[in-house]
Amino acid sequence: MKTRIITGLWAGAIFVTLIALGGSPFVILMGVLALIGLSEFTLMRNHKLTAFPFLVTSLLVSFPFVLMLLERQLVMSELPMSTNQWMVLGLMLLLFWTVVTKNRFTYEDASFYFVSAVYLVIGFSSFALVRLSEDGLVKVLLVLFMIWATDSGAYFTGKAIGKTKLWPSISPNKTIEGAIGGIVSAIVLGVIYVIIEPVLPILEALVLAVVVSVVGQLGDLVQSAYKRQFNVKDSGHLLPGHGGILDRFDSMIAVFTVIWVFNLL
Repeated sequence: MKTRIITGLWAGAIFVTLIALGGSPFVILMGVLALIGLSEFTLMRNHKLTAFPFLVTSLLVSFPFVLMLLERQLVMSELPMSTNQWMVLGLMLLLFWTVVTKNRFTYEDASFYFVSAVYLVIGFSSFALVRLSEDGLVKVLLVLFMIWATDSGAYFTGKAIGKTKLWPSISPNKTIEGAIGGIVSAIVLGVIYVIIEPVLPILEALVLAVVVSVVGQLGDLVQSAYKRQFNVKDSGHLLPGHGGILDRFDSMIAVFTVIWVFNLL
């Protein structure tokens, strides 16, 4: 418990400071977290971080964040390649590698790396883009408070009255009562937040709270599902007492992806 608290304090301090700073420091943080997430996926699959597939996929993951740092995301015509073209090139290289290795590196492996790259790029770049938008700090804090309220509300409600299992084959400790408690907690905190800091009308905040809470819990279940598939307790060991980056950011990756894709903020 002591290790968990100490890790939470220093990691939280760094995270909050870089959120407050925004701009290039926050973009760099998101890029680094995406690369660490990719390394965790790779190690869960028992592949080497020095192998060609990981190196290629690392370039795929890095490219959008480099564009943000160069402030080129809105003038793609000046670049020799767009992010989409870069991702397609990476996919082809991964597929070509199945031929070079005579199927020791399989189509399934190529799919694994590509899906992991898309998941991480969209999730962390969406997080960065929301922060870089107008009133980005206020918006990001609203979403984070909703996510954290969901986690706390689901945990304490589940402990107090949880009886009906939500999805026992994926996450045996989660309950339907806890999930509902998480949604209610997100709504309450979201309404309080927009009363104090009116970044959204109350009705829109209510809708956003429900979306954030439901999607965040689904993101958590996605994380539980692939950890169960790979038979690991934690995605990594970077954060003692907390696991890996994917363990800590599973809900955020899902939530910010949905927010950015559907332009909810």
